[in-house]
Amino acid sequence: MRYIRPKKAYVKPGDTVVVKPGYSECMMSMGLADKFMPVRILEHSGFGQLLDPNTGRDFSMPNPLGWMSFYKDDTGWYSLDVYETGVGHTVTHTTGRFYIYAEGRQLYNVQSLRFEAMRDEAREMHARGIPSAEVRFVESSGFLPSWWSRSTVVPLDTEVREKVTGSVRDTWIDLPTHFNLFAGRHHHL
Repeated sequence: MRYIRPKKAYVKPGDTVVVKPGYSECMMSMGLADKFMPVRILEHSGFGQLLDPNTGRDFSMPNPLGWMSFYKDDTGWYSLDVYETGVGHTVTHTTGRFYIYAEGRQLYNVQSLRFEAMRDEAREMHARGIPSAEVRFVESSGFLPSWWSRSTVVPLDTEVREKVTGSVRDTWIDLPTHFNLFAGRHHHL
């Protein structure tokens, strides 16, 4: 069996990622070493805020990223122990759907199983002067409790493939993290 070196996952302020903190004195004293934990990267360079996996609230005080299995090089802060990116704690999502986000926040009740509907909504928001509007595909976290989800930004110019069978048009898209992602069914009358 061949060893495969983990990839560097770079982070920036505002990102929330799932990591397994290492065995620093601080992480061991809190009983968090080698456990899946969400971490929000803070604006103050070199610090992150651990989040409680059950409530999504701040867990303890902000800690230096170096204590939580992060390292720094010429490009920025990174970790070899990032398991998920783009995670959030919410009870207002249904996994497997496309949502509109603006200013990095999910808009309430603006979601669909169809990518094209959300793409058109985001484009309309851009025309109304909301340039931060984006479409994200949301699914359950694979490492945290069910009230955590992860989202993947879907570029508005993503190519949509379709297959028409009778009165049904099924669509698919490809993302770096999801190949052949079902993007909606449309019924023709």
